[in-house]
Amino acid sequence: MTFSGVWVGLVIIFALSFLELFPSPVWMRIALACIIGLAALFFYLGGYHYLQLEVKDNKELMVRYYNLFPVGRKFRAFKIPLQQFHHYELKNGAGGATTWLTLFQKMKGGVAKYPPVGFSAIDRATRKEIIDFLSALERRN
Repeated sequence: MTFSGVWVGLVIIFALSFLELFPSPVWMRIALACIIGLAALFFYLGGYHYLQLEVKDNKELMVRYYNLFPVGRKFRAFKIPLQQFHHYELKNGAGGATTWLTLFQKMKGGVAKYPPVGFSAIDRATRKEIIDFLSALERRN
């Protein structure tokens, strides 16, 4: 929410700069447009996903997620049988501004790694709940 609010605020300031309410040189508009573009790119690539973990029929872990960026959303999902869940990893990027969750599954030939899912947009309470759940699954197997 905070990141979205900052981005929307920048867009509003950019739009107001064209209304001549306050004098703004062209270089400032260009710089503001670049900052808005970089913020949008960071938001798109920064791991801001809606994430849902669900155990189905006490047999498999269903993971559903999509990017919170409003343009070009792709809904994705994968299933891991509970008996084959191996472990999870959390990795921070961009100086701690982004977090990625990676899940691993036991296979006959080793361990399979699922694509990282953005964990950046999840609040602390939900994050702790998910980590506790995944840790319990990890200990169980």
